[in-house]
Parts: sequence; C-alpha cells; structure tokens
Amino acid sequence: MNRTLYTVALYILVSTNILVSTALAKSIKPDIIVAHDGSGDFNSLQAAIDSIPKGNTERKVIFIKNGTYNEHIRIENSFLTLLGQDRKKTRIVWEINDERLAPQQHKDGKGIASLNLKDSNDIIIENLTIDNPANLGKKPFTVSSTGSGTRIIIQNAEIIGLGGDTLSLWSRGMYYHRNIHVTGTYHFVGPRGTCYMSDSVIEELSNVRNALFNEGMDDQREKFVLRNCTIISKEHFGLGSFFRDTAWYFIDCKFPDTLDPNGSIFIKQHEGYTFKWPTDRIYFARCKGPDYPWLKDNIAKSEAKTAAAVTAVWTFWNQWDPENTAAPYIKDISHAGEIVNIKFSESVTVKGNPILKLADGKSAAYLSGSGTDTLAFKAPTSSAPKTLDSNNGLILASIASAQPRCITDQLKLNK
Repeated sequence: MNRTLYTVALYILVSTNILVSTALAKSIKPDIIVAHDGSGDFNSLQAAIDSIPKGNTERKVIFIKNGTYNEHIRIENSFLTLLGQDRKKTRIVWEINDERLAPQQHKDGKGIASLNLKDSNDIIIENLTIDNPANLGKKPFTVSSTGSGTRIIIQNAEIIGLGGDTLSLWSRGMYYHRNIHVTGTYHFVGPRGTCYMSDSVIEELSNVRNALFNEGMDDQREKFVLRNCTIISKEHFGLGSFFRDTAWYFIDCKFPDTLDPNGSIFIKQHEGYTFKWPTDRIYFARCKGPDYPWLKDNIAKSEAKTAAAVTAVWTFWNQWDPENTAAPYIKDISHAGEIVNIKFSESVTVKGNPILKLADGKSAAYLSGSGTDTLAFKAPTSSAPKTLDSNNGLILASIASAQPRCITDQLKLNK
C-alpha cells in the first residue's frame, strides 16, 4: 500500500493553519508529563491515563514528550487533554488488525483501535501522531470512540491508517477536527453523530467507491461538515456513502482529478432501516475540483442557505462552540459567614491557588470547587469581594475548546 505523503500539499495547508491552541503547553502547566527517558512522571502513556480517576471532572493535561510509544491505548476518562511535544516526533503506534480476520488482536480488552475512547467526554488530542501500521483485513481502526462520549477534539495531528475506518468516532456525539492529516481506504473518516472538520488533509490510499462515511440517525440536525479540507489521492476513488440518515456540507473544499465523476455520496440503505428524513441533503459551496455537475454550488438549498452560516457553533446547533475563545464569566457571588461562593457560567478547573481579594484589603483563600461551576473561598472578614487573582495559576474552562479559555490575571468583580 502506498503511504507516500503529498508533501507539497501538506506543507502548504499545515504551514498556513498553525493553531493558537498549541500555546497550551506554554500557558498551562501539565498535570502529568510522560517521557521515555525518565524525565517525566511516567514513561508509559497508558499508566499516566490510568492514574486519573474515571469519574474525573477537572481538565487534566498530559504532556507527552517526543518519542515512539508502542502502546495500545484505552481512555475511559473525561476532561482529558493529550498534548504532544511535536506533531511528527510524538508518536503513539500500535498495530491492531481487523478483528474479523484476527480475533485475538484485542484480547487485552482495550478495544479494536490503536487508541480507544469509551464513554469519554471533553477530550482534546493535539500535536501528535497516532499510527496503526496494520495491513491485514479491511478495517484496521486507528482512533475509535464508543459508548456515550461527546465533545471530542482532535487537532494538529496525524491519524495514520492503511485501511478502512481509520478515524471512527462512533459514540453518536459531537466531534471537532482541525488541521489534521488522515490516511486510509474506505470509510476511513467516518463519524457517527455530528462532526465539524476544517483545514485538514484527507489522503485516500486505494481505489474505493466510498472514502467518507457519516451517520446522523438520532436527530435531523446531525451532520458532517467539511470546511477548507483537501482530499488527495493517486488512486481513482468515490467520495463516500451512507446507509442511515445523515446530511453533508462541503465548504471551500478541494478535490483531485482522481475523484469519480459518477456521483458524490451514494446511498446504500441498511437492511431493515427506514430513512426518516430526505436523503439528498448533500451540499457544496465554493469547492474546487473536476468540472462535475454535482460539485456545483447548491448550498442555497440547505438549512444554512449560505456558506458563511456554516460555522462550528451552527453545526452543533448552539449546544457546543469549540471555537469559543471567551473565558468563563462570573454569574453570581454569595457570601455566607466565612465562605464566599463564586458561581461561573460553566464548569471550571483551578490550576494553582487563586485568591479572592476583599474590599478591606484582606484576602480569601481558595477552598474547593474545581471541576464544578462554583468555587468556594474562606474569607477572614465579611468585607465584599473586590478582585479574583489567579495567583500565578489560572481558572480554566473544563469543557473542551480548540483554544484554552482561561482567567489568568486579576478579574474585577461587580458585586
């Protein structure tokens, strides 16, 4: 199988879409460092993950130093960030083959992919490579999500596979991908639920009819949006297929001459399934590629009506905005006895020891609340709170965002 990267295309796309989010390594001190050379807290990524309770509600950052980690990974935690030191040099590699042909491949119980997410919410995977070098069978998964996981972000990453289902988030949640490079053959980018994917390279490795896949059968608003994505392939291929309800949006995407002229996304209705919504919800806007009639703009027929309306927050029908950059704000302040409660607009994670400064010049020390929307402080007097000082730390939004949303200095209080 040819794994040659289209170096020029990749360089142009990646170099013009450097994410601000990689500043996470500089602005947030990792909770755990993983390093082969013993310079971190763990030399095994799985051991680092397992050290975090499954019921965790705080944003935990695992910083992974450069190296190849030959590990079969399973994540059952939420609010977890895996941050690599270098996109190409931080490598998670595990060969796992199609379970139908090699049923003993995942006898360790970790899952059918190289990296497996189970019931994991608010996950961020960034600045690293995940590689499944398997070539046996049709479906050697690289990244998989099952159960009820949602708000999963994968960005600035290489997701490498040689077959079908390379990137298969199937937990029927909300997924955000930006500036990633994915390789595979059929249905190798195939979310089930709602996915917004932008500024990415999708590299088809084989002559197949169905490179992409999506399923949005639980809600008519579920969809797969691809914005400013480039599909590359030396092989003749078909764009994709679906067999249960879904909708597709291609905005400012680029397609190669090897794209099949005989139709875009084809329907292969699953036996026993009855479509609930129209099956022609496949929309294009300002795309570049072969002069095929079905690649022409038809976005006006969609619910969005215009390409500009197809944003990340619109894609997730305002339930999640992964591109939001605003820090959590204070909704309420209550003072009872020695305790001052600061209620935020959303759940927050405390890094460091924030201090609540009072109007009389005294300070209230942080007590508890990280992982919830309310932080408690112990005040020596009944004087009104005046400012909230992060005290060389920060107060971080716990919900997954493409860029960290933090309070990092003094915040003046209105009450």
